[in-house]
Order: sequence, then C-alpha cells, then structure tokens
Amino acid sequence: MMLSSSVIRFLFALVVTVLLSGGAWAQEVTEEELPTRKVDRKVKEDIRRNQPDKKEISYIYVKDGRKLLYGNRCAIEVTHNMGFEYVLEHRPGQSVKTGWRRFKNNLWVKTKLVFTKGPWWKATVNKRLKECARASGDFRG
Repeated sequence: MMLSSSVIRFLFALVVTVLLSGGAWAQEVTEEELPTRKVDRKVKEDIRRNQPDKKEISYIYVKDGRKLLYGNRCAIEVTHNMGFEYVLEHRPGQSVKTGWRRFKNNLWVKTKLVFTKGPWWKATVNKRLKECARASGDFRG
C-alpha cells in the first residue's frame, strides 16, 4: 500500500514542526534572585512560626441530620473554629463493627473537645448554631 504524496508531505511537515518547536516547550532556568516579601533581613522567611497554622478538622458522625445546618456557611465556620465538623452517616444495613468504629471515633473527638474547648463545648456550639440559623433564616426541625 503506497501513501499518496500529499500525505507524505503532511507527515514530513508535521515531523519537522514538532522537532523544531521542541525547544519552545522547555522553561528557561533563571539564576537571578527573585524578589520576595522579605523586608527585614533578620527575619527568616521559612520558619514554622511565620507560617499560618494548619488546623486539622476532626469529624463527628451523626445518624440524624435534622439538627445540622448543612450548606450554611456560618454553621460550617462555627464548627471549624471549634476544630470539628458534623458528618451525616446513615447506613440502614450497617454492621455492629461499623457502629462500634463510629462510637470510638465520636468518643475520641468529643473527649478531645472537652479538653481543648471546655466541658460545655456542645452547649456553646448549639448556641452559636441557633444564632446562625436565626441570622440566615434557616430552621432546624
């Protein structure tokens, strides 16, 4: 089977174009010092105390989402500021093992909240969630 001359010319032009434009794809390495936010030379830029803290969010799994304000930005900020987030987990045919795992996780997270946010953390969260619901017009059932 022979290729026609127009197909051969097209393939030749394509190969030449790809080979000649290969250098245009690479980035050039610059050796010059790039400007930074650094104003004071005594301050080290990359040390941990100058970086914003990364807050790890824990999850509390709940079966019933009636009292949760899903989609309400205020409610999400309230729970994230406390260091956790409610997650709706409804599994009708779940095993005892899954229920036990959820119980252990929730016990751990709630115990951690008692020591970090105080023994009345849940009352504080509920009060703030009610304020969020009142401010946004959300109603919880």
